[in-house]
Amino acid sequence: MPFQRPTRRRFLAGLGAGGVTAVSGCASSRSTPATAALDWPSDEWPVAHGTPTNTGYTRSKSAPRTNPPMHVWKLWERVESEDEKKNILHGTTSSPIVSNGTVFVATGLPSGFTIDADGKLYALDATTGKTKWSATLPKGGTGTPAVADGLVFAGSADRALTAFDAASGAVRWRTTTSAPVGTPTVAGGNVYVGDRHGSVHAFRRTDGKLEWRYGQRTLGSFFSEKTWWIRSKPAVTDDAVYVSTGIGQNGRTTSSNLLALSRDDGGERWRYEFSQDRFSYEPPRAPVVADGTVFVSDTSLHAVDPSDGTKRWQFAFGYRRPVSAPAVHDGSVYIGAKNVYSISAEDGTEQWRFVNRASMATMEHRVPMESAPVVTDETVYIGAGALDSSSGEKLWGDLGNQDDSQFFLSDTNENATLEGPAIAGDAVFVATEYGSIIRFADGDA
Repeated sequence: MPFQRPTRRRFLAGLGAGGVTAVSGCASSRSTPATAALDWPSDEWPVAHGTPTNTGYTRSKSAPRTNPPMHVWKLWERVESEDEKKNILHGTTSSPIVSNGTVFVATGLPSGFTIDADGKLYALDATTGKTKWSATLPKGGTGTPAVADGLVFAGSADRALTAFDAASGAVRWRTTTSAPVGTPTVAGGNVYVGDRHGSVHAFRRTDGKLEWRYGQRTLGSFFSEKTWWIRSKPAVTDDAVYVSTGIGQNGRTTSSNLLALSRDDGGERWRYEFSQDRFSYEPPRAPVVADGTVFVSDTSLHAVDPSDGTKRWQFAFGYRRPVSAPAVHDGSVYIGAKNVYSISAEDGTEQWRFVNRASMATMEHRVPMESAPVVTDETVYIGAGALDSSSGEKLWGDLGNQDDSQFFLSDTNENATLEGPAIAGDAVFVATEYGSIIRFADGDA
């Protein structure tokens, strides 16, 4: 089956004021450096893009480099009827995260359908795929969850960010905001998240107390849908929070920015503006901070100085659609943009590319690599396959240019999720938007 370009989604702005309801009390906690959160073992993948700074890197030495056995776990069964699909699909699925032998995914994310049904947060056994517990996400999930110290944080379209007990699914606290939030970043003592009105929030991890909020100026009017929006996960360093944000109208992003905020109080330090691109349906992808640079992608890859927001270099792919978020390791930036590229982090020169041989005429049925890559010391994992990180040689799997793909048929939303796979020890977990979780591991029977 061919691998298709992910369905474009439209975020509808939410309204209302926010507050915090603490379901069970916790002690106060001061923020600690983001780098402290990097000490988790290589069999954990507790946040989207792998780290607070979104590098997409793991220290795992045992993730598969040869063609591994594959197991597919379905959160629901596919239906053929379009009417049934609208009723059952409940939006799409988030990327997976992994902690303490459990895979967590959210469902009900915005999709090509208008969905009013609830989504779910699933906790699955990382070896068998058996559901340990599930919890309702009212009106659907809104991003990939995150986990830290026994709590799982997930957004929902009713404008809430909820902390669930990772072992039982019980609600520990719940906070509401002015608009649905996106994918959270956990760093030190706080949870950082952007919302669909372009605001950024820092909540205390233990009890949901709001530490600070950054808001952008109001756009449009009562009769206009023009609004700021943030979909991607913030990148958090010891002293800054970097967020990609866009101005959306009629389902398209009309202009975009990369913001640098103070981690202490949310004050704006600088703003990097992207040129308007009439082909873009979404804000830029999640920014990455590595090698003394902020990397962020829209239809190009931009390298930005973190001290003042000036552009160091820009790499244009010649592919006028949104590309994947990058992964960065050991001086190389890995990114999908129809093809898969390795680019020098220092000067933006191309090092290699893995060519997707599907023509532009068939691209609707052969997906470009918009799913973010993740990387180990030797291997790049993207889509549902793997490449050698030094040469770009294909090692195994489905990389979007095959006629006989086992996944990703164009009418079932079986696309790899945008925030990429998760690597936990010797296993790679890939989620598809239509509710399949795929486990690849050399040791599986």
